[in-house]
Amino acid sequence: MEPLKIKATELSPEIELDPAIGKFLISGNSLPENARGFYEPVIKWLDIYAESPNDKTEFEFKMILLNTTSTKLFIDIFRKINKIVEYDGVEVNVIWNYTFGDDDIHDVGLEFKEFCKASFELVAVSDDEI
Repeated sequence: MEPLKIKATELSPEIELDPAIGKFLISGNSLPENARGFYEPVIKWLDIYAESPNDKTEFEFKMILLNTTSTKLFIDIFRKINKIVEYDGVEVNVIWNYTFGDDDIHDVGLEFKEFCKASFELVAVSDDEI
C-alpha cells in the first residue's frame, strides 16, 4: 500500500498517511470549500488500510482551524479508526494537539475522544508546535 501525502494550503491541512511505519498526520487548517471532495481520498485510503492494519498505528492531529463540514468528515475518519481498533492485537493511539488556550479545538478533541475507541491523548502545545 502506497503512502498518501497531501500538501497543506491556506484552507486545507497537510496529510501524511504512511502505512510502512503506521504513523498518520493531519495538520493545519481544515476549511476547504468542498470538504467532502477533499477528504474522500483519505477516507477511501483508510478503508483499505483498515482491512489489514499494522500492529501499531498512531494518528496525530494538529489542527489550527476546523470548519463544521470538516468536523463532520472527521467523524468518518474516526469511524475508520474505530474499525482498526476492532482487530485483535492491534494498538491504535490518537494524539489530538491543540494550541494552549484554544478552547474550540480542545472541545472538538474532547468530543472525538468520547466517540473514539482508541487510546486518545489531548495535548496542549505552543503556537510554534502546530
